[in-house]
Amino acid sequence: SKQQTGYRSNNGFNPRWEETLSFQLQAPELALVRFVVEDHDSTSCNDFVGQFTLPLASMREGYRHIHLLSKDGASLSPATLFVHPWY
Repeated sequence: SKQQTGYRSNNGFNPRWEETLSFQLQAPELALVRFVVEDHDSTSCNDFVGQFTLPLASMREGYRHIHLLSKDGASLSPATLFVHPWY
C-alpha cells in the first residue's frame, strides 16, 4: 500500500504536513514503512531529499525522530522527520 502527503509551498526550513495516513495491513509483521522526502518544484521534476525505511514492528507509539538517509544510505544528519505513530 502506498500513500503520500500533499506538498506545501514555501515550507522548506521547518516543514509541517500535519496529515494522518492510515493503512489496512494483511501481514503487519512483514510490513515496511518507507519515508521519502522530495523537494516539490512546479517547473521541474521533484528532487529527492532523503529517505528511511524500517519494519513496522520496530515503530513505537509516541513522538519519534526519523533520521533521513541519502539514496546510497549515507546519513544526512541533522535532517530528520518528527513523526507521531499510533495504532
